[in-house]
Amino acid sequence: MINIQREASWSDKFRSYKVIVNEEEVGTIRQKETFQYPLKPGIHTLYLKIDWCRSEKFEFEIKEDETLNFQCGGLNGYQAFINLWYITFGRNKYLWMKQI
Repeated sequence: MINIQREASWSDKFRSYKVIVNEEEVGTIRQKETFQYPLKPGIHTLYLKIDWCRSEKFEFEIKEDETLNFQCGGLNGYQAFINLWYITFGRNKYLWMKQI
């Protein structure tokens, strides 16, 4: 199982992120929500997407009865002031995600 917690960010406050597992959309996550998704044991890829922008792809292995926790969010602080760069050249880093 994976758990994804989304932090608050003003840049995408009213929008959902698509959750992509193994290149398939499996759900959405809104600001300050937690998304849970059961996975079979093995190697998987995970990323988040909004419009043509996304997070970096995260590859991980999950074992039987294991739960992995992630945090995610959008642009904050100084990044919001250079969002033109993030929606063009940095579009694969527009969203962030890390394992906790």
